[in-house]
Amino acid sequence: MTGSKAFLTIRVDASLKEELVQASQVEHRPLSNFSRLLMEYAWGEYLKAGSIRELLSQKEHSEIAED
Repeated sequence: MTGSKAFLTIRVDASLKEELVQASQVEHRPLSNFSRLLMEYAWGEYLKAGSIRELLSQKEHSEIAED
């Protein structure tokens, strides 16, 4: 990743935003930093999976295995 940063704007449900705000407070991080870390992690997982379909399929398989 480069040193420069660009803005990204997304819309989420108010309830999800509140959950993210609460989680960022628990982690003692600003919401922007917390969200960036989540996005970078999710992007890495997406790249490993190769597609959203495969990513969601992996999630479903792991939930079934836990039951």
